Amino acid sequence: MKTRQTSIDCYNQITQEGLLSKRREEVYKAIYKAAPCTTNEALKHIHSGSHGIGSRTTELRQLGVIYERGVRKCKITGRNTIEWDVTGRLPVTEKMSKEVRAAIKFNRWHTQGEKNGYFKKLSTYRII
Repeated sequence: MKTRQTSIDCYNQITQEGLLSKRREEVYKAIYKAAPCTTNEALKHIHSGSHGIGSRTTELRQLGVIYERGVRKCKITGRNTIEWDVTGRLPVTEKMSKEVRAAIKFNRWHTQGEKNGYFKKLSTYRII
């Protein structure tokens, strides 16, 4: 599968600017190289052992840099497992200011409100 340019750009920025801890970056790079892949398939690209890789994939998903594509049979274990892929997004971290987090939260709320037609309903009310 061809990697999207946005994913390539994000990968380069994340690795150049050190936006992830060392272990998270190692797991992220492994998933990037093997993507789309299962956790065990990504292990081929990790040289420091498998300890804690499951926790790192959960953290990377929470940071928004990888996502679950679905479930499929792992080429290594033969079991049904999660298939991971990289996103085209930079990690969302706790280091962001409260204002930036509030803006992101508002944007998500506003987008969801538009999808649900909330603002159309609201605009029908007359403001006195």
